[in-house]
Amino acid sequence: MSTDMFAPVRCAYCGQTYDLGYVTATARYADCSVWKAPCCGTVVDDRGETGWKSKKDYYPLDDRRARGDGAS
Repeated sequence: MSTDMFAPVRCAYCGQTYDLGYVTATARYADCSVWKAPCCGTVVDDRGETGWKSKKDYYPLDDRRARGDGAS
């Protein structure tokens, strides 16, 4: 994992690491944002972060968002 990533996550489909800070949303809905994972091209969304899905599409690799020091 690169230490200069803003919001590093591990893809639940291929296991590679990518940075949420650099993905481009392809759709936005009232309950989620949707994008293609840059590692494998799978269409993913952030509903796993809110509890709307039982299986997450990615897993955060650090706790900067929980600490509130800049990552969102």
